[in-house]
Amino acid sequence: MNRNYFFLSLLTAFMLSLVTACGASDDNGGSTGKDEREVLKIGTEATYPPFSYRDAESNEVTGYDVEIAREVAKRIGMKPEFIPTEWKGMFSSLDSKRFDMVANQVTITDERKEKYAFSEPYTKSGGQVIVHESNDEIKGIKDLKGKTVGTTQGSNYAKAAEEAGAKIKYYKGIAQVLADLNVKRIDAALNDRLFIQQELKDSNYEVKAIGDPFNENEMAFAFRKDQKDLIEQVNSALKEMKEDGTIAEISEKYFGEDVSE
Repeated sequence: MNRNYFFLSLLTAFMLSLVTACGASDDNGGSTGKDEREVLKIGTEATYPPFSYRDAESNEVTGYDVEIAREVAKRIGMKPEFIPTEWKGMFSSLDSKRFDMVANQVTITDERKEKYAFSEPYTKSGGQVIVHESNDEIKGIKDLKGKTVGTTQGSNYAKAAEEAGAKIKYYKGIAQVLADLNVKRIDAALNDRLFIQQELKDSNYEVKAIGDPFNENEMAFAFRKDQKDLIEQVNSALKEMKEDGTIAEISEKYFGEDVSE
């Protein structure tokens, strides 16, 4: 091989490599063409409208909690990744670090605070009893003694039903609970008043909510206790979102009222 040709080939290859390297970086030295933000993995049911569910057309996970969490991730410079998970496995998945936090209307309770940490609350609501439309016997939570109540495993409403003396029947999700209540396989169900308000207004279920909310709850993102830095960042974002009206705006979109107050 001609020596001049050999060195010319090496020089050409070297110049091409420089061009490629420069083209792969932006002015700040980062790669272009892909999102290199750290991923914030978020556990959510995706079966609990209007808080967390799949859009009928796009199949994307959306909802009140999802939008709040997505905006929080944006403000702390992270890319949100939602991981659909059954409620009964939500906290064990958080324990095993399958995700970084839970965004699924998690009620802050003393029992949960013993093991987990919470953000500042972004929802305030209460639990309500649901029965079949033909049921005039049950008028509130005090009437559940000896009755069969459907709920999801690990729900704080299961505990409330047990304390009221009810027999518990566990289900995979709230849709299955309502389906069985609709055909009278169970006597009642308990759930958040906001869920009931939205889910039942345009549904074909022959069920109804009765009585006033039997408790007051605050809902927040849940974390492992060793995630202090992340919790501080999330709380800072939530505070900012509350002050600038973002939470109220998302809330109005889903409920027609500010449910964060």
